[in-house]
Amino acid sequence: MHRPAADAYRLPEAFSTDRFLVRRVRAADAEAIFAGWCRDPDVTRYLTWRPHADVSQARDLVRRADQEWRGGTSFPAVISPRTSPHSLIGMVHPRLSGTRVSYGWLVRRDHWGQGVASEVVRWVVENALAHPAIFRAEATCDVENGASARVMEKAGMTREGVLRRYTLHPNLSAEPRDSFLYARVR
Repeated sequence: MHRPAADAYRLPEAFSTDRFLVRRVRAADAEAIFAGWCRDPDVTRYLTWRPHADVSQARDLVRRADQEWRGGTSFPAVISPRTSPHSLIGMVHPRLSGTRVSYGWLVRRDHWGQGVASEVVRWVVENALAHPAIFRAEATCDVENGASARVMEKAGMTREGVLRRYTLHPNLSAEPRDSFLYARVR
């Protein structure tokens, strides 16, 4: 798909990969997001926020996601299997910053090890780098998060280095931890 260079990058509101449907987060998703992963300490282990104690926190997350999308600063999206489009199994969160897009993602624990993040992250990275205004796709992960490092490698990203004391992961430490920086450029 050709886009004029003057157009700002935006993730499509809905798209599909070989096995998954991905779409913009909706207000009605809050309960499924809370039940599926926001309260799970294993899923949130390497995230920058603590597990949610109440569904109201997931509702706040969904409200912020809508504001960010409308503002064009980031594009939080939920992931569902093509065979079960109403079952939310994860999220991907591209964040726009000038000529680069940074990514975060998570997958519901019962879908770990099935290539969900690898397939979706590969698609969003390729989509961003196909846009004339985007030159860099990047992501970071805690140095102990081997699963996320593999996702980035499968998306064609290369490890550029270690960012010392870079990210606060409150479920692991009260102090910032080292992170790997991965990127793919065009």
